[in-house]
Amino acid sequence: MSEILFSTSNPEKTLIAKTICSAKGLNVEQISLDIDEIQGEDPKVIVEDKVRKAYQKIKKAVVVSDDSWDIPALNGFPGPYMKSLNHWFKAEDFLRLMDGINDRTVLIHQYLSYFDGKNIYTFKNDFSGKVTLEPRGKNDRSPSTMITELDIDNGKTIAELFEEVEQGALINRYLTNNDVWHEFVTWYLKTKSA
Repeated sequence: MSEILFSTSNPEKTLIAKTICSAKGLNVEQISLDIDEIQGEDPKVIVEDKVRKAYQKIKKAVVVSDDSWDIPALNGFPGPYMKSLNHWFKAEDFLRLMDGINDRTVLIHQYLSYFDGKNIYTFKNDFSGKVTLEPRGKNDRSPSTMITELDIDNGKTIAELFEEVEQGALINRYLTNNDVWHEFVTWYLKTKSA
């Protein structure tokens, strides 16, 4: 079984990666690295900088991922800054930003980069959804997931879906929907067999 090194401290991201990769015979090993993340507006530049830094620390091929959140009614806010906002905001703070706004659309742009020491390969996928009217589910580490329903989740917030891991709803979601990991795994297996 091939092994993918995935640099993240996020347990939800690790679960997603392991779910998708194991279905294709790939093992994912989570490694937590302290990486200084650059700030900026271009999520592709950020994820590619992170994967270079991760490689420099371990000197092995590695994957990193990053999401950029786009709320059109807030002119694309928060963009690549969601990790910081989840540190500062509670779910209710996000909802106050949306007070009085009818268009509650949210777009999540997923980025995943793989670096083998020579080449960087970056993949992107988008999910659409909406900001809810009230928090649902529990996730103190990532309050934005308590107020975000993705179109593919049958009316559940991301936090509610992660609470149902034992019931298989989350695993089924990632096995049947086009997460950025699917694109990566298809490319990786094709590349490794060539």
